Amino acid sequence: MRRIAILVLCGLMLAGCSGVIMTAEYSAKLDETAALSAGLAEDAARDQLTPNQMKTALKYNADAWTCFQSARDGKAPSK
Repeated sequence: MRRIAILVLCGLMLAGCSGVIMTAEYSAKLDETAALSAGLAEDAARDQLTPNQMKTALKYNADAWTCFQSARDGKAPSK
């Protein structure tokens, strides 16, 4: 009986760890940001970006993180 209680408690704790739930708009923004960041990182590693392109990429990533902070705080996403 004690083992069953422990298993049930562990199951309930794991059920609470369901990850992040977000709207379709935020989910699309996350997928877009991840793909774009990966491509930009590859280009930067190959020295294929100008300094202005790097600045623009960093600004885009900062804006994307701000968008996710807004989601966390219950604010509307910024476009």
